[in-house]
Amino acid sequence: MPNVLKLPLKGCGATREEWLHFDMLLGLGADLLPVISNPDAAISPNSSMQSTGKTPSQYNNQRQAIGFSQWTQYEATTGDIEKWSREPDYGICLQTRKVRALDVDVSDASEAAAIHSFITERFNLPMRYRANSPKFLLAFISEGEHFKKRFKTAHGMVEFLATGQQFIACGQHPSGSRYEWRDGLPDELPTISTQEFEQLWDDLAQRFAVEAPTQSTSSIKQQKLADVFSTDPVAQYLVDKNLVKKAERDGRLHIACPWEDEHTSESGESSTTYWPAHTGGYALGHFKCLHAHCEHRSDAEFTNAIGYVNVDTLADFDAISQTVSAQTQTEESDSQTLKAKFVVEPAHEFSLRPAPRWIVKDILPKAELAVLYGDSGSGKTFFALDLCAAIALGQEWRGKKVHQGKVVYVAAEGAGGFRNRLKAYSHQHQIELSNLPIGVIAAAPNMMEKNDAVEIAKAIVASGGADIVVLDTFAQVMPGANENSGEDVGKALAHCKGIHRATGALVLLVHHSGKDSSKGARGWSGLRAAADAEIEVMRSEDARAATVTKLKDGEDSASFGFKLHTVTVGLDLDGDEITSCVLEHNDGGRPSKRKEPKGKNERLAIRLLTELIDGDLSGDGVQVGEFIEAMVSNMLRGEGKQDQRRTLALRAVDSLVADGRVESANGKLQFKEV
Repeated sequence: MPNVLKLPLKGCGATREEWLHFDMLLGLGADLLPVISNPDAAISPNSSMQSTGKTPSQYNNQRQAIGFSQWTQYEATTGDIEKWSREPDYGICLQTRKVRALDVDVSDASEAAAIHSFITERFNLPMRYRANSPKFLLAFISEGEHFKKRFKTAHGMVEFLATGQQFIACGQHPSGSRYEWRDGLPDELPTISTQEFEQLWDDLAQRFAVEAPTQSTSSIKQQKLADVFSTDPVAQYLVDKNLVKKAERDGRLHIACPWEDEHTSESGESSTTYWPAHTGGYALGHFKCLHAHCEHRSDAEFTNAIGYVNVDTLADFDAISQTVSAQTQTEESDSQTLKAKFVVEPAHEFSLRPAPRWIVKDILPKAELAVLYGDSGSGKTFFALDLCAAIALGQEWRGKKVHQGKVVYVAAEGAGGFRNRLKAYSHQHQIELSNLPIGVIAAAPNMMEKNDAVEIAKAIVASGGADIVVLDTFAQVMPGANENSGEDVGKALAHCKGIHRATGALVLLVHHSGKDSSKGARGWSGLRAAADAEIEVMRSEDARAATVTKLKDGEDSASFGFKLHTVTVGLDLDGDEITSCVLEHNDGGRPSKRKEPKGKNERLAIRLLTELIDGDLSGDGVQVGEFIEAMVSNMLRGEGKQDQRRTLALRAVDSLVADGRVESANGKLQFKEV
């Protein structure tokens, strides 16, 4: 990680301190985005951007400006902000999800001042402005559902920025003047209730509007997407997976190309297009990519690469599962005539829907797909067996409720080793293997071939079914496939979905970490998106732990420490011991290394944070603003003209967060457990 104390170069964008202020002090990190504030930045020829400085944007590898794709769905991470804050040309763009704004785009100074005075009589709101213009913006917080509104004045426009919009908080305007905040960056943003705002808006319009105000409850794009939902399942899938960059009036959906990383030139917003069924002259829908690298690809290759599974692909799996009774079929066929696309459901009936079902509470849901991954030697296969044995026996696991179920374990890699692991578990837990309801398939099916997947499903159903099917390892059941290819992995996952469809079982993939374990499981990033649950197994010397890193219907981050205990399971032909391992549970958490504070300000921050947390009865952390003030009061002011204590305090906190000692969430600081 770069040295967090290094000052950024002078540029047109926001300073690092401004990024830290909006991220840590105001707690708005997830809603921040970069905007290229340099008016001389070269725009990529493949981008639809006309200018820089007003909408979310970033540099590509050739340092050309491109738009920030799908920014309305994006939530920034600490790593994003760390990277963006070090680019001197990046200003701060703030999405109006939680923060709202009144954008007074009025060119007449007298009218602008009158509008500001009118609002200030009721609310004292932070004001963002430019020295070379009477135009200004007022920011505040207002919960609830809000939509874009605007009205025309004698000399301009007043617009209410709501969900799905943004404004530039810091940086340089295309005119060359910097955005500023009256009285400095706001330490907090006031909250206005929906009722208070609606009254303010109505009064503003009555006083200054020259035409009736307008309000938008849905964008044109949203309407276009809704139209293709009912006619094309592929289009609906693209929207559901946030793969659509832009929708055109003629129905086209510009999407992110699955092979974008392999393109030899920059991918523009409209480089790859999907024509929904019955648009553009395509009765069944059609993919088209303008890059020569993808010209030869068929529609089937595209659907496989994006992970879409046609219902016909699953038909053979459906035939395996038990058919419903004739009575049930009749009831369903009668009810189908009454079904509509949207149904108004009474609240009391809606609230009675069953909660998510679990195989292991808060760890493995009763769902389609889960991934368990870790480095070689981390102990992931031992962990998988320990968890599966608890499921097969119906025994509580690490304090978590377990619903007993049948297990089928596909030992595709090292069947002999798995045999010894079963013996070791039997010996250690004093249980006969005949009483352990785990079925084993000692073979490596090719999940790239539909026939192999169908045969696996048939074998499982014939053996009495299963509640969880383990494929160990994922690499071994994808022979010859490219793990980085969305097309190859998507095909294998489609067949895993087929096994689930036929058996009702959760398919658990045992997989390897990538070269950089911090980036997750090896290969195609879409694997994580497809999983209902993900568990990472880590090792640091003898300490090991499994951490739930994703859980669609629950809270993730639960960590379970363990060690491997060696067990002798027999003797070989030479009389030497044959050994294997079993899990020995402990209270250890996720292995990690904590760095020591780098300097006097970081050490001061650690001491003060400890004191403030010890004196805090709530136990939910210390307010960032309170902590910064405590830091400033305990630091000596330097001899320069400007007081740098606040900046140095923010940098110290930033350093501790980057090093993993402290975490910042919801405007509060807390020590991070390791």
